[in-house]
Amino acid sequence: MARMILYLGSRTVQAAVGVCRGGRVRVRRLCGAELPEGCLINGLIADEARLGEALAAFLRRERLPRRQAALVLGGGQFVSRLLRLPHLPPAQLRAVVSHELSAGSAAADPLDDYMLLDRDAARRTDTVLATRVEKSVLDPYIALAHTLGLRLRTIDLAQAGLIRLVRALPEHSRRTFILLVFEGETFSASLFENGQYKYATRGRLLHPRGTAESAAEILQKVSGMAQFQKTGANAPALTDLYFGGAAAGDLAVCAAGAAALQLRCALFPPSPHVRLPAGWALADCLYTAGSLMP
Repeated sequence: MARMILYLGSRTVQAAVGVCRGGRVRVRRLCGAELPEGCLINGLIADEARLGEALAAFLRRERLPRRQAALVLGGGQFVSRLLRLPHLPPAQLRAVVSHELSAGSAAADPLDDYMLLDRDAARRTDTVLATRVEKSVLDPYIALAHTLGLRLRTIDLAQAGLIRLVRALPEHSRRTFILLVFEGETFSASLFENGQYKYATRGRLLHPRGTAESAAEILQKVSGMAQFQKTGANAPALTDLYFGGAAAGDLAVCAAGAAALQLRCALFPPSPHVRLPAGWALADCLYTAGSLMP
């Protein structure tokens, strides 16, 4: 059965309706729209009324299904850590994850979850992406989904969708790269080694995109991540800098600086494992396409 993925960014909404079978995603419908300014700030609903009106109009206009829905969110309210833990039954692993996330945390009513990234049978260890968010952050989203008539199956982390996408594409299984995903003046930067997620950070540009000044800000972030990647034992060579949600101007101003770091600079490439509606590029729907992956 087709699922409807609804991604809410700070300034945009994007919806994908599709299925995943045999490790391949087919997106049947893909659409997006701008959100009224100030409705969402750093992952928090700041104006529930205007956001609800905008989303209701979007769902009606695009005639999107309300069943089998997943809400995909990001922002600084979600705190994630990469953990390597002993292999444990799920209930015990969840308890250990919550304990690890509680270190230095003052969360009053936290919700914790994890995503299994890798299992080392020889060492009997699991690598997980552990994430914490305050219940008070998610409650307004759940109420909003109910008002919109959405039958939510899950609320997913946008970063998790990105990770699922990369690790499901065999052409990236031996590539080591940084993936930048832009939305307005904000962007995420994720490091993948041989197709495996290692680290992510977020940034906000102080200068307009497509300018030399914005390129300097982006490349400063990339350079720091490249230095971090080199410190790992037997670290593979970092070869590529991929862009998502970007325009040609973003690549053009970054090309020379990326070359100086010995990185190839390109939009995240299309894949035969992800079929999209005509006119869409995978680089422009990474979160929604990835969230259709199991």
